[in-house]
Amino acid sequence: MVKPLQFKGDKKPLKKRKRTEPDEDTNATSSLSASTAEKFGSSAAGSSTALTTTTNEKEKKVKVINESLDADDGWVNSDILEDIKGPVIFAFASTPPTCLACDATGKVFASVLRDVDGEDLSTAEPHDVRQVWTVTRIPTSTRFAFKGHHGKYLACDKFGILSATKDAISPEEEFTPVKTETGWGIQTCRDKFLRGEEKNVSSGGRGSGAPTGGIVVDVRGDAETIGFAETWVVRGQRRFKTKVKKEGDKEDRISRKELEQLAGQHLDDDQVKQLKKARREGNLQSALLDIRQKKKRDKFAW
Repeated sequence: MVKPLQFKGDKKPLKKRKRTEPDEDTNATSSLSASTAEKFGSSAAGSSTALTTTTNEKEKKVKVINESLDADDGWVNSDILEDIKGPVIFAFASTPPTCLACDATGKVFASVLRDVDGEDLSTAEPHDVRQVWTVTRIPTSTRFAFKGHHGKYLACDKFGILSATKDAISPEEEFTPVKTETGWGIQTCRDKFLRGEEKNVSSGGRGSGAPTGGIVVDVRGDAETIGFAETWVVRGQRRFKTKVKKEGDKEDRISRKELEQLAGQHLDDDQVKQLKKARREGNLQSALLDIRQKKKRDKFAW
């Protein structure tokens, strides 16, 4: 079984204690409670049972925490531009499914994906560090640079040949993801797109991950338009995915301090509730005016 890759910043799962079978555990607890009751009385037996219950509750909590950690470190599709961050993979719908990878010399190739459910790219996960690219977004732009496992950046030259041999980012190391209905097109600095082309070969190239006499995917960066061969599924870790706020969240998240600044005075609890309700209903300015008018009347009242 292939172990999942570990990345910097991943949460470490808690160590699990070894447990006996439920029947054996129950019998042991019953025997312990009985012997304790004989020696020290019923109160001591009750304490022993409570201790066992507490231990079981702790083990349940550990199980829940580990499940949440597994879900947090899973891989998901990048649906919007803001999702493309952290470590990512570029999956391609070939047969079998492949992804963009590079070796230690900077050679870029299509590597076969092992951790994928059939041909469903939405389940793909990397099993080799060569398949993973670390994202760097160019400030104040929609361009990105992708660093390989060996610390070099992905680049595309004027002939459409991909490589990963540069330590610094220049225009050739910058790419613009373009969203499509089924995935992403990856645009180069020369307005070309990365594409994958399946080819029959007599023997798979070394390091390509292709079986002997099978199909390999030739990856280039010289396509003029985005089609099936130019569509990539970008997947990243779940913890980096942008959380989309719901429509009603914005109205409910105004603080007392912000309301007091708008009103220009200290507010009591009832006034805060009144203003929050008015804000949800779209009548905040009218409610603020009423509070200000009431303050003036109280100030000059005899």
